[in-house]
Amino acid sequence: KGRGASINAGGARVRLHGIGNVKMKQHRPMEGVLKTIGVTRDECGHWYALITRELPTKPLPATGESVGIDVGLATFAALSDGTMIANPRPMKTARIAVERAQRKVSRRKRGSKRRGKARLLLAKRHAHVANVRRDFHHKTARAIVQKYDRIAVEDLNVKGLARGMLAKSVHDAGWSQFVGFLASKAEEAGRELVRVDPNGTSQECSACGERVPKALGVRVHRCLCGYTADRDVNAARNIH
Repeated sequence: KGRGASINAGGARVRLHGIGNVKMKQHRPMEGVLKTIGVTRDECGHWYALITRELPTKPLPATGESVGIDVGLATFAALSDGTMIANPRPMKTARIAVERAQRKVSRRKRGSKRRGKARLLLAKRHAHVANVRRDFHHKTARAIVQKYDRIAVEDLNVKGLARGMLAKSVHDAGWSQFVGFLASKAEEAGRELVRVDPNGTSQECSACGERVPKALGVRVHRCLCGYTADRDVNAARNIH
């Protein structure tokens, strides 16, 4: 039981204080000890029970592998082993549909039922984008945790970056959410996650350590020592 709430009928209903039994559709089987139950309503009018349960860690078998991750915008992430993860850009993909929905809202009279319907349509468009981004982050984080024992990521000031010229792209990538999922999955699997200061990771040569200044538009790292690599892969190797 939680505070004034409990799960009944084998998970088919949730009992809420002052309301009673409410039908519930489980998204996944419940495990562990029940800690809290909360109820929330999203902008699309859907109600959700947020159930927190305490679970023991489930360590994955050791792989003996470690990796550094450099997140970016040209590609979502570059790994120190040379793997490049494409950026799905869900908001950019859905931009036309979202802009049409926004125009519908602006054309409707304030307080009218038609404006309410238009606002609901806009909320659904944004919810779809958020769901696509969340699904991508979950699957990518899970794949990384399954493959590597030790994971190093940049300790980025995302709030600061989101106030700059690339704000839309930074929000669309959702780095903070991804790293949060990565951290929780790593903890559950008994993996080690290390946050690394990003200062200089893209300017230093991962082969010899020399500083190789380059503008943001230069996507290939070339060093006098002869080492050449994708800019983001070089940064990921420095992070590693």
